[in-house]
Amino acid sequence: MKRRWVVSYDIASPSRRRRVVQCLLDHGERVQESVYELLLREGEWGVLCGVLNGLIDPVEDQWRAWPLCEADHADAIQLGLPSPEPPTHAVVV
Repeated sequence: MKRRWVVSYDIASPSRRRRVVQCLLDHGERVQESVYELLLREGEWGVLCGVLNGLIDPVEDQWRAWPLCEADHADAIQLGLPSPEPPTHAVVV
């Protein structure tokens, strides 16, 4: 079973921020500058929390997360530009 999470951060250091961004992009999609939506399998959340905690400086940085049930996700409202759809085929650059 998968669970959806919304994760945000406020990271002081550009190098730490880049590492956090890459970690979050490895697990989901960016929906705003420092806000990500992740869909994780059972057990992945605990591992990801440990990784994020290891990437930040708890004195200067913070990250927060909110679990979303399917009903909450279905009720989400989006205004403005739509999120890009992930490619359904290979992309060659």
